[in-house]
Amino acid sequence: MIDFHTHFLPQIDDGSKSLEMSLQMLEMSRNGGVDEIVATPHFYASRVTPQDFVARRNGAWERLRPNMTSDMPRVHLGAEVYYWSGISRADELPTLCIEGTNVLLLEMPFKTWTDRMKNEVASIARDGYITVVMAHIDRYFKTEPRDTWDFLADNGALFQLNTEPLLHEGMFVRRKALKLLRDGVISVLATDCHNTDTRMPNMGEAAAIIEKHIGHEVIDRLTENARGLLETSNF
Repeated sequence: MIDFHTHFLPQIDDGSKSLEMSLQMLEMSRNGGVDEIVATPHFYASRVTPQDFVARRNGAWERLRPNMTSDMPRVHLGAEVYYWSGISRADELPTLCIEGTNVLLLEMPFKTWTDRMKNEVASIARDGYITVVMAHIDRYFKTEPRDTWDFLADNGALFQLNTEPLLHEGMFVRRKALKLLRDGVISVLATDCHNTDTRMPNMGEAAAIIEKHIGHEVIDRLTENARGLLETSNF
């Protein structure tokens, strides 16, 4: 399986606090059946330039890489990019895509989105040069109607679901997440892991829930979708 959204790089954001924790998170991912993993530390345009961000991210990766064992998941470097007004006109977006791809993992504000926000995201996705994957759409179940997802999907955006609603949320949220998975609305699954206790890698547990309720073929589809995204580039 492929974990498409994680925060295991050491000491770069609110994720892993140490090299030791990073290695533990990778071991937990491996034990949960993950063989490829995307490192997506937070990027905020108001705090750092894309160039400085990439330098910091790559530095964290270079500290971690020599300590990894050969059986740990293959790592892809990316970012979780927080929306800002004017993002659709930013020339730096390719720098923030997952390395070697045109895939941008985009985090939206935790409030009701304005039409301007939705139209700006749709503009990026519709252009086709950048593939927009909307991060953890389960976080917006309470603020965004289904029309939002239909509008963005019609313009080319893809959606990432966190494992959390499958494991720790109430039955209403779990049923909604399973329905989106069953209907093919979700393109990729991710743990959005930050540590080894409260927000740990748990892909194996989530996969077991999916297999129980809607079948293993959905897990296969999510894995193939993720692999296809990591192997595709328009640049």
